[in-house]
Amino acid sequence: MDTVPIISVTGTKGKTTTVAIINDILLSLGKNVLKVDTTGHFVNSKRKSTLDDSKNTWHLVPSVCPGRYLWEFFKNPKLCENGVAVLECSLGSSAISGLGYRYHDVGVFLNVFEDHIGSSDRIQSKDDIVAAKSFIFSRLQKEKSYAVFNADDPFVVKALKNIPPIASEGAVLIPVGLTFEAYGIAKHLEDGGVVITINDKKQAIIKSKLGDIVIADLKTIPWTFDGEFTPSVWNILSAIGAIYGYFGGQLPDGFREAVEKVRLDQYGGRLTLLRANDSVTIIADYAHEKVSLSSVADLARTKLGKGGKLIGIVRLAHDRTDELIIETGKIIAKKYDSLVVYDKIDGHFRQANIFIGRFPQIEGRTSQVLADAIKSVNPLVTRIVREDEAIAYARKIAKPGDVVVFIVNDDIERSINFIKDTFQAEFI
Repeated sequence: MDTVPIISVTGTKGKTTTVAIINDILLSLGKNVLKVDTTGHFVNSKRKSTLDDSKNTWHLVPSVCPGRYLWEFFKNPKLCENGVAVLECSLGSSAISGLGYRYHDVGVFLNVFEDHIGSSDRIQSKDDIVAAKSFIFSRLQKEKSYAVFNADDPFVVKALKNIPPIASEGAVLIPVGLTFEAYGIAKHLEDGGVVITINDKKQAIIKSKLGDIVIADLKTIPWTFDGEFTPSVWNILSAIGAIYGYFGGQLPDGFREAVEKVRLDQYGGRLTLLRANDSVTIIADYAHEKVSLSSVADLARTKLGKGGKLIGIVRLAHDRTDELIIETGKIIAKKYDSLVVYDKIDGHFRQANIFIGRFPQIEGRTSQVLADAIKSVNPLVTRIVREDEAIAYARKIAKPGDVVVFIVNDDIERSINFIKDTFQAEFI
């Protein structure tokens, strides 16, 4: 079997979306793609396994040790023809389970946020997260490989030192950024390097000392919201960097068209827009930390009708420190006019896990901590433990012109269908 190139993506947020974009573009360009994300694994976009399959078999989420799914290429050697693996790699990939393979060809490091601080003895700071995710650069191929990195994030830039000496001579650095505050690009460009960014026209470009190459007009991609929604812009720029590396800096014909036609899966839990029969707008998203929860709220405010209010149906995962949950609650309390808090572990749709870890799963506990924190800033908060009942309450209080931000649960399709049925809503 020929060696199959591997593109691996890590970071705190945006991994699943970035992997999905890379997958879709490569499929458009005629590649056979194995994709692994938090929901399972796919071959040429056909689902082969689910999150529950992975948990039941290995007691791991799919993005921990994603290399175990490379078996698909051995099972079906025809996939090796134009084959490529696109792997989401979570923090757990740095633990005993590992990545499940030795080297990758392209390593993408998106960002470092506070989400996992306190989740274990070894993760007590952002620097600890950088150390844990160092595999994204330390596992680069010994020969020519590509390190795609967020050049606006000083913690991501710190991780570049983990490129091993044996690979450093052949590793090509691809900075991705909007400001490049954390990485000086002048010398990088002068030495013949390229950077991925956007211009004043909201076009994604590859910049070099020879000039700019326009890759995509972001205004043609609906889920960038005219190129103004920064999280979406970051995801696209990072995907472009990954594919630039995969093709060795020689982008194929049709690349711009492939980028501009990428659309998010309506059941993917990312910026899914729906409209109820009374003109209430719903934005369903998988935001799970303070930055993304705030960003989607800011976006939603631009969609309010005259006199409309912003309602949030929100939840957080249990595996966070109380301090982080409380901080998140106080921040988002100022972003929404009113909030409905539900619990991922409600004892009905999702039972508590019998395996007790650092953060034991207790029905309703996380929603109580979050709701109390919100209430200390914004009294217009209601806690309803069950997801479907929380949605029903939001339906009762929502009026024409309002926008509802709904943070979906892990079973995204079920969550979206709850919204469709309860609000009598259709996709926009």
